[in-house]
Amino acid sequence: MNVFVTGGTGTIGRALVQHLLERGHHVIGLTRSPESASELRRLGPGFSAFPGDLAEPKGWTERAIACDAVIHTAATFTPDMSVIDRRAMQAVKMAARTRKHPLRVIYTGGIWLYPPTDKRPLTETVSFEPQPAFIWMKEQIRSLQTSPNLSVAIIHPALVCTPHKGPVAEIVKAVQRGQPFRTRADAETIWPLVSAQDLAKLYGTVLEARSFRLALLAAAIPGVRVKDLGHRIATRLGGTFELETIRPKPGTDPKTDFESGYALSQVVSSRRATSLASWNPSARAVDDLIDEVIETGLDHPSQSASIKSA
Repeated sequence: MNVFVTGGTGTIGRALVQHLLERGHHVIGLTRSPESASELRRLGPGFSAFPGDLAEPKGWTERAIACDAVIHTAATFTPDMSVIDRRAMQAVKMAARTRKHPLRVIYTGGIWLYPPTDKRPLTETVSFEPQPAFIWMKEQIRSLQTSPNLSVAIIHPALVCTPHKGPVAEIVKAVQRGQPFRTRADAETIWPLVSAQDLAKLYGTVLEARSFRLALLAAAIPGVRVKDLGHRIATRLGGTFELETIRPKPGTDPKTDFESGYALSQVVSSRRATSLASWNPSARAVDDLIDEVIETGLDHPSQSASIKSA
């Protein structure tokens, strides 16, 4: 398939592009710079760069809707993120009106659109209760799902982990340097996790599925307490885990507080993804994610120990 991907150099997008190329698809990636294009070309043959900016959709939507599918993983995490995302997806919807058949679109939501866990694990039947910074995404998803010109699948990733980014990598860095791990969570907060490579497999499976109109939660590890994750990492490294819970600065606008979700305690069921999309994640245990990080030898004294956005 010819697949147009936004956010190809991001935490999710890079693993996704590599997976799609390995599956034999041709990937057209929206890239803002020659450096980004070169980075993605190194992932393997079958990648084509299309220069453009997510904030200027008129420059790339015609190329996008000429493909078999569009996978949207880009997110700016800037104060105007909602405006940029709405404008981009509206442009895709309008351009898709010229197609004979609805355009396949996979849109990336997120676990922070859902409320904290009560007594039962979260499933796709639970109503959205987004964090303030992501309230706009609720209407965005509804607008996409009701568009007659699009055939839409929504994937809601848990906290995404790579060898260099995400909660596990950041805790490893902090423990290696003997520094506190600073996050919005407290010791008892429960985090659902997924590796970027396993998440890419789910995107690929959904892309190739006959039944496309899906909404799926993606958490290979349903939930782990922050203190248990930290102590597990410290034990593996022969170090000490120290947690420092941070609060938003006074005057922080909740609508631009993109890290508030780290304080959410959530346990997630991905039964729907495993049953309907035949998703079979490889990293199902915390140790699998820890191994992936430690084996890269990522530690360097000059690197920051602050947690990155999901």
